[in-house]
Amino acid sequence: MTEFITTDTSLPPYMVFPRFLLDMELNETTKLLYMVLLDRARLSLKNEGWTDESGHVFLYFTIESMAEVLHKSQMTIKTSLAALEKQDLIIRKRQGAGHPNRIYVKFPEKAFCQTDNILSVRQTENCPADRQDSFPETDRKLSGNKKERNKNDLSKRESQEKRSPYGKFQNVFLSEKELEEVRQSVSGWQEYIERLSGYMASTGKHYQNHAATIINWARQDNPPSRQSIYESEEYETL
Repeated sequence: MTEFITTDTSLPPYMVFPRFLLDMELNETTKLLYMVLLDRARLSLKNEGWTDESGHVFLYFTIESMAEVLHKSQMTIKTSLAALEKQDLIIRKRQGAGHPNRIYVKFPEKAFCQTDNILSVRQTENCPADRQDSFPETDRKLSGNKKERNKNDLSKRESQEKRSPYGKFQNVFLSEKELEEVRQSVSGWQEYIERLSGYMASTGKHYQNHAATIINWARQDNPPSRQSIYESEEYETL
């Protein structure tokens, strides 16, 4: 079942496909891989601890995980990574034996103000001359409703709270308050952090709140016994 997009629609999770890729001589797999890497870089940008001494944002993403996300062979992924490096769209830095490469995602200067003949005159005029954040008019209409604004405000407040990376792949982000809540609520919480870290790295999936995900997984793995439920219901009737 599918639904129409309306003015009150909240868009499902999606990745951004940069317009400049349409004009580059890259195969479709390479373009999709760049889109996935750009999405991971966006997450690094939103969280603490993912910039180097020069202020450049980086990410970790193993070749095995990339292959699983795109449903391609590892050889295909290696070929696409080499093509992206040749176009100077990514840089990979080795981190030593047994550690994944540090990946930096780059883009051309012209990417900030690139249009095509399909764009309306009004959209073309709205393209900034410098590196200002801008959105197409259609995006403004979709996200301008009250529901979306409230959602964005909540996300902004959450992102302002400092989160630290955890897990083998350093992709589970928890604030001090969230970590304490996980410790108090989940038995064997360290194992759940590693489980979530490995799952996201291997599938490319993302979660809005990692603490809530861990707590929810623990509850699903350890549901309350029927006896406990019965005793609780009996107590409520007294």
